[in-house]
Amino acid sequence: MVLVASSLWVLLATALSPSAAAQSTPDQPAINTPPDEVRPHELLQDRFDRRTSVPGTQIGAVSFQASAVADLGYNDNVFAQQTGVKGDGFVDYGGRISGDYHYDGFRALLDLNYQERRYITLPNEDYWQGGARLNLSDQIGRDVSLFAQGGVQRLSVPRSDPNTINGFQPATYLLYDGETGVALGNGSSNLVTVTMGVNQSIFDQSFGSQGQIITNDRDRQEIFGDVRYDHTFFGQQKAFLEIRPDGRTFGRETDASGFHRDSNGVRSDAGFVFDIDSLFLISITGGWQTQDYADPRYGTINKPDVVLDLLWSPTDLTQADIKFTHEYFEDLFAESPGYVHDMTTLTVSHELKRDLLLKASASYDARTLQKSTRRYDIISTDGRVEYEALRGFIVGVDYMFQNLTSNASRTFNDNILMLTFKKQF
Repeated sequence: MVLVASSLWVLLATALSPSAAAQSTPDQPAINTPPDEVRPHELLQDRFDRRTSVPGTQIGAVSFQASAVADLGYNDNVFAQQTGVKGDGFVDYGGRISGDYHYDGFRALLDLNYQERRYITLPNEDYWQGGARLNLSDQIGRDVSLFAQGGVQRLSVPRSDPNTINGFQPATYLLYDGETGVALGNGSSNLVTVTMGVNQSIFDQSFGSQGQIITNDRDRQEIFGDVRYDHTFFGQQKAFLEIRPDGRTFGRETDASGFHRDSNGVRSDAGFVFDIDSLFLISITGGWQTQDYADPRYGTINKPDVVLDLLWSPTDLTQADIKFTHEYFEDLFAESPGYVHDMTTLTVSHELKRDLLLKASASYDARTLQKSTRRYDIISTDGRVEYEALRGFIVGVDYMFQNLTSNASRTFNDNILMLTFKKQF
């Protein structure tokens, strides 16, 4: 989903926990001493973040790291409207604290974050977001590791979301998730990861011009399993197979439009990663999604899913990444269970100096609602400069543009300009 958000969004780092696809190595990288070498096919943004990271404070077996972020910005269309457009300046501020405990084969990582946005002349648009997350892993044998993770977040629905809630204030909700599993293998050649988990969203009350807005029909609980097999041939040449069954229930048996949205489904995928002379990294994933809804008007959604990603690194200082995604995404439109979207994104990054990163991206997202004639087309561009002015102190300038058109009534443009300051401790 293409949403305009503050750069502080990174402080909310992990939303729903990743599937077993991301659990191929349950242990996470240490937060205290990132090495300075050039890593093959590492995104320049990741390399910049790693290089500018400040070593944590070590107390016994625990390493602590903290950061504070502030944004000064202007949004020329706060309510994402075609008429009655209102612009306003805003200030963001927030912080993050991480604690990393590592002893023998056991590891615990706790992450806490908070963000607040304040508008200058539109105080009803103020909101805060935050979260807590705990990751546990234990290497109980040479080729056996256990992991568990869970978290809670408070998030806001952006006004620019095609399926936004038009209340007097931005809609907010709580998102809980937890999962546990086992990884068999060492990842150097073969790895099998088995995961079981649950996630739950609970929307806060919202009020608009017609009184209270029904939001609890958006409350959703999902119980899922995930089995994934990864095989590494050599270097970056890899392949995987994955299957993910799920069961989903909602806060109301029927929503405000009279639809019964509960469903059961499964997603199966296979993928390959090819490294061509350390110049191109090609990732190809394809599979099938099936979601069987309790309401016969929705029936069963059967759709292929495809993800194609080409990362080109002509030099150690320049990268171009083009990605195409075709998949079904569940959302709660009045007459539709969700949409199929075709999204293409191009990102170009250049390290002008070791402490200066330039980045530009553009994307086109075509969303076709299922069981409906509605369609949305979203064009987004983003240009960003990041500079490490002092050790652990980052200054950034970011410009974002978004254009949404549809065959329904909603169309808008918005522009956001931000100046960002980040300090690590």
